[in-house]
Amino acid sequence: MSCLMCRKSNSAALLLCLGVVLSAASKDFWETKPFTEWNEQEVMKMLSESPWARTLNVFGGTLAAAQAANRVTDLPTLSTTGAGRGSGFGLPGTGYGTGGDSVPLYVNWFSSSKIRQAFGRLALLRNEAPEAEIKKYLAEPRQDYEIAISGPLMDPFNSLTLSDFKSKTSLSSKKDKSKTIPLKNYVQPKDRKDGMAVFFFERQISGKPGFNPDDQEVEFSAQGKKIILKASFKLSKMMDGGNLDL
Repeated sequence: MSCLMCRKSNSAALLLCLGVVLSAASKDFWETKPFTEWNEQEVMKMLSESPWARTLNVFGGTLAAAQAANRVTDLPTLSTTGAGRGSGFGLPGTGYGTGGDSVPLYVNWFSSSKIRQAFGRLALLRNEAPEAEIKKYLAEPRQDYEIAISGPLMDPFNSLTLSDFKSKTSLSSKKDKSKTIPLKNYVQPKDRKDGMAVFFFERQISGKPGFNPDDQEVEFSAQGKKIILKASFKLSKMMDGGNLDL
């Protein structure tokens, strides 16, 4: 009888250990490693495939086919030389052409701590900014929700203004259809050193956060002339230290 109980006890312990191992293995690197230990490949994943990032494929003809002979293989940066750089970031080995060929656009929840940490970490890895400047950048408070667009073809975003996007651009809760935050401001890529197009939305509504975990999913929708973009973000996965990281 005691041997049987011993075997049951050992089996239970084995299952418990296995559960712990599987749980640890199922976690993403941004949950288990501080951003100061992320390598360049992990940074790229954070900026293109994480809960705070969405990759959209659009037709090259929609985004100025005249530029499609270029090939972008660089990663996003905290800052670049000169404003108005035409390329935000691309994935190594990504090619694109004219007309019907698809071109990637990367949509980042730019005001989140995780995305800012990724940009800061990349700048440090590539020796593009001193550590003191990166720490200052990461410490800057974000008063608004910010959605950033980057990609190999950004010129069309330079020809659009706040008034072009204003009436048809918003952040909205997919659960509560009445909760929609209109566009507050828009900054063209040419006016930023990082070459990104950035959309700003009020973070507070009547003194309360615009979104909370109960909203479950938030959709970014932007339309300006021929450009129409939509990207959804699952809030339950956008947590940092138990708090919603937007």
